[in-house]
Amino acid sequence: MEQLWYLVIAAAAYLIGSLNGSLLSSRLFWRDDIRRHGSGNAGATNVLRTHGVKWTAAVSAWDVGKGILAVWVGRWLVPAMRHSPEALEDTLRYAALLAGFFVIAGHVFPLFFKFKGGKGVITACAVFFTLDWQVASLALGLFMLILIFTRFLSLGSVCAVFTLPLLGLLFGRGWADIAMYAVTAALVIFLHRENIKRLLRGTENKFPRNKTAP
Repeated sequence: MEQLWYLVIAAAAYLIGSLNGSLLSSRLFWRDDIRRHGSGNAGATNVLRTHGVKWTAAVSAWDVGKGILAVWVGRWLVPAMRHSPEALEDTLRYAALLAGFFVIAGHVFPLFFKFKGGKGVITACAVFFTLDWQVASLALGLFMLILIFTRFLSLGSVCAVFTLPLLGLLFGRGWADIAMYAVTAALVIFLHRENIKRLLRGTENKFPRNKTAP
């Protein structure tokens, strides 16, 4: 029975993640598909380049909110499971980790948009701050330093997620945490493979210093 509830948590988080902010806003407000413009990616960076700062803030807030919501939903469903009181803390943690990963997966492979979404960085950031603010703060700090000094969003994102399992080990987190951090890092790095190639070739776009809505 407990395994069934874990499946319910994973499915609920995935469906929440599938509500991709960039794609929803492009469909509802612009009668368009953000994937037809710019980089072709359904993420906040492409919204920034295509529609400006205000829409990027709205989309980012949506994707942050759904990451937090999914983790809360995972924890909220735990009392429905049959478990011993001694196992409650571990069950809450496993449920939150599971929900966190699947909301990111839903953003990347959205059910409602032919499984072609964004790269999951903003939603992942929200998930990790909800799960483990210490690890997330250090990873975000690294991201900001790299962005400030290089203006490469992709480089900052890749380096930040790469450190997640390492920081998990440093802080003595459990095997489930480190496994989730590692799998998420591998997914995000894989999704940035073209960015990595462009970085190596010296053709990657830098983050604009000033961007106003068109």
